[in-house]
Amino acid sequence: MFPKAFQSYVPRSHCVDSQVYGVILISPTDEILVVQGRQSKKWSFPKGHGTASEKPLEAALRELKEETGINLEGKLPDNERRFLSNKSGSGGTYFIFQLKETPVVEPQDTKEIMNTMWCERSRLPKLCGNMDLTTFCRRRCHLDQTLADPRFN
Repeated sequence: MFPKAFQSYVPRSHCVDSQVYGVILISPTDEILVVQGRQSKKWSFPKGHGTASEKPLEAALRELKEETGINLEGKLPDNERRFLSNKSGSGGTYFIFQLKETPVVEPQDTKEIMNTMWCERSRLPKLCGNMDLTTFCRRRCHLDQTLADPRFN
């Protein structure tokens, strides 16, 4: 058994079942892309679980494409944020991209996603969000103007 300090360690080299992998897109007009789940009706960042054969960034970009139609394959993120969203230890790794253009959003997976929108940072806490979006806002990350700058991670 690992020492207690290492029990919550999440490797960066491959996906772990208890974690979600997602993308935070920031438009040139400083809006953040969110998606609304069909079952929960809650807003979140595009995200999902990876497979054992996927790297975290690959899983996040696959989910982004499925949920929004946006393909960023081959692009590297500007930054990365990892956080636990509840006491059970589940959480997520989010790759942050500061975009030069605002892409058209066309969800591919309409069974899971019912709506998408570009949202002003200041409006994010007002949305009925899932645990990750709520945690992101509670920690005031949405107000962090250095969000996409790796020097401030």
